Amino acid sequence: MATQESPLQRVLVIDDDKSLQETFRGILTPPKVDTASLDAITAALFDEPDATKAAAPAAGTFELDVASQGQEGLALVQKAVAEGRRYGMAFVDMRMPPGWDGVTTIEHLWKADPELEVVICTAFSDSSWSDIVKRLGQTHRLLLLRKPFDKAEVWQLASALSHKRQAEDAVRARQLELKAANARLEEEIVARGRAEDRLKHDALHDGLTDLPNRLLLSERLQRCMERSRRCPEYRYAVIFLDLDDFKLINDTLGHTVGDQVLVEVARRLQGCLRCLDTASRQDDQTPARLGGDEFVVLLDGLKLPEDARIVGDRIGKAVSEPLSVGGHEIVITTSLGIAHGTPEYGITDDILRDADAALYASKAAGKGRVGVFDDAIRKQVMDRLRLGIDLRKAIKEHQFRLLFQPIVSLESGRIECFETLLRWDHPELGCISPLLFIPIAEETGAIHEVGRWVLRESCQQLRIWHEQFADRGDVSISVNVSARQLAWGDFAAVVEQALKESGLAGRHLNIELTESALMEHSKVVAGLLDRLRALGVKLHLDDFGTGYSSLSYLHQLPFDAIKIDRAFVKDMKLDGKHANTIQAIQHMAHNRGMQVIAEGIETIEQLVVLQTLNCDSGQGFFMSHPVGATAVRSMLGRSDGIRWAEEAQRAKAEAQAAVA
Repeated sequence: MATQESPLQRVLVIDDDKSLQETFRGILTPPKVDTASLDAITAALFDEPDATKAAAPAAGTFELDVASQGQEGLALVQKAVAEGRRYGMAFVDMRMPPGWDGVTTIEHLWKADPELEVVICTAFSDSSWSDIVKRLGQTHRLLLLRKPFDKAEVWQLASALSHKRQAEDAVRARQLELKAANARLEEEIVARGRAEDRLKHDALHDGLTDLPNRLLLSERLQRCMERSRRCPEYRYAVIFLDLDDFKLINDTLGHTVGDQVLVEVARRLQGCLRCLDTASRQDDQTPARLGGDEFVVLLDGLKLPEDARIVGDRIGKAVSEPLSVGGHEIVITTSLGIAHGTPEYGITDDILRDADAALYASKAAGKGRVGVFDDAIRKQVMDRLRLGIDLRKAIKEHQFRLLFQPIVSLESGRIECFETLLRWDHPELGCISPLLFIPIAEETGAIHEVGRWVLRESCQQLRIWHEQFADRGDVSISVNVSARQLAWGDFAAVVEQALKESGLAGRHLNIELTESALMEHSKVVAGLLDRLRALGVKLHLDDFGTGYSSLSYLHQLPFDAIKIDRAFVKDMKLDGKHANTIQAIQHMAHNRGMQVIAEGIETIEQLVVLQTLNCDSGQGFFMSHPVGATAVRSMLGRSDGIRWAEEAQRAKAEAQAAVA
C-alpha cells in the first residue's frame, strides 16, 4: 500500500560506495511502472522469483539524497533543517575513508538535528555494537543494519523510521499547540482573576478617591462592633467629617476642581493615618468616602479614648492646609464629629448616625471644629427626632401661627409691605423658634407642606386686609422660601395655586430668597424665577451680604429688591465702612431699577443714617416688632408710622446741622 508523501519521508544515505548508493536508490526510489508490471519488478528488485515472498514498496515513496562523506552529509542535514524540510531518517555507513567514520558522522548529525533517526550500516568486521553504544550512548534513535542487508529490510526501516519521526513531530507540534493553548488559558485565567479583583475592588471602593466606600466601611465597622461585644476592653471610634462650604467650590470653580479637592482631601486623610504611631494600630485604620464631601475614618484598636480627639485635631489641621488646584489657591476647613464605639451599638448605622450628630453639633458651634458625641448631643438628637415627628401633625392640629413685620418707606413712613414670620406653638414645649424647627423641617421634608400652608395663609390674609382697607390696596406681603422648597416639585405651580385660591394679584406677593438658596440650586433658579415673574410675583434677594455676596446676582437674575442684612445696619455710622458699603450696593441696585430694603433697624440713629444715604425702605424693632393680624389691622387703620417718620426727620435735620 502506497504511503502519502510527506517532507519527513526524505531519506539521506551517507556511504562512500557508489554501488551501495545505487542500491539504496533502487530500493527507495524505483522507477514508476504500471500496476500490471508491479509483481515482475518487485521479483527482479529483490532477486526473488516469487513476488509474494518479498513485496516491494510502491514507487515514489521516498525522496532520497546521497552523500559520499560525513562532512557532505552534515551539510545536507544543516541545509534541510534551515529550510524546514528535515530528513525523516539517515543510513550512515560505518567506514568512509578518508573522512569521518560513521560514529563521528552521527555525532555531528545529531548536533544539527537531534531528532534525526539513524541506521548505521556496518559489517561484522567493523566496530562492535557495544563500542558504538559506548560512544553514542543508548538511544532509541539509533538502529544497526548488518551488511549484506536485505532489501526489504532497508525499505521497512526507511518506512518505519520516517513514520516514527513524522508521528513524533506531529505529537511534538500538538504538544506545542497545547502548550500555547495552556499559556493562553493561563493568561485568560490571570486576566479574569484581575478583572474579578478589579470588580471586587470597585464594588468596595469609591470611584473618585479610591477610598473604601460605605459597603467596605460597614463590613469593617461590623467586625469592630462584634469584637467590642466580646472584649469590653477593646476600643474603637468613628470620625465623621465633611468640608465646610464645599458647595461653594463646586458652584464657583466647577465640579472638576471640586473633584480634585476631594482627591486631595482623601490623600491627606491617608497621610494622617499613616503617621499614626501611638494612637492606634496603623494597619487597621479605614478612611472612607460616603459620597459628596462626606468622609468617615474608622479608628480600630484605640489605646486611649482621648486619642480619637487627637486624631480628629490632626485631620482638621491637615485638611485646612492651603492647596492649589486648577490654578486656584483654596483654603478649606472641615467639621468633624466623633462617636466612641461601645458594646451597646447593634448596627453600623447607629454609630454613624451618632458621629453625624456630633458633626452637626460641631457645625452649630462654628465651622472647623471637632465635636464628640455625648449625652447632651444624644438629647439634642432625640429632641430633633421628636420635633420632626411632631412637625407632621402641627399643621393639622393648627399649631402654627403667622406674625407680620411691616416694611416701611424711610422717606414717608408709610407701610409698603408685611413680611410673614412663622411661629410654632407646641402644646408641650411652648413657642419654638423657626431657627430650630425650620432646619428640621428641611431635613424631614416637612418644609414643603409647611411652606404651602404659609403661602396660602399669607395670600388669604393680605386679601382680607385689602378688602377691609380699600385705600391700602398697594400693600404687599413677603414670604420667605427655603432652598429645599425651590428644589422640590413645581414651586411655581404652588405659588400659582396660592394666588388662585386667595384671589390675590401676583404683584402683591413678594418671594424672598437668600443667596445660599440660589447657590444651592443655581441650575433651576433662573427658569423658576422667570416663571414667577410671569405670574406678576416680585422677587426679593434676602440677607444680601451674608451669604456668598456675589454681585453678579444683581445683573443676572430678575430681582425687584434687595434686602441688606442687619449685620451692615448694626453699629452703623454715617462715615463708617458699613455705610459706604450700603451706599455702593444701593447705587448699583438703583442702576438696575431695584429697591433697597434695610433690615434690623433698631435705633433712631440707624434710621437717620439710612435716610441720609437715601435708602428706600426698612424694617426692624424701631418701627415695629412682628405682630399678629389684629395688630396689623390697627396699623393700617391709623398713622403711627407717620409720627415716628416725622421724629426721624427731625433727628436727621439735627444731625446734619451738627455736622455743619
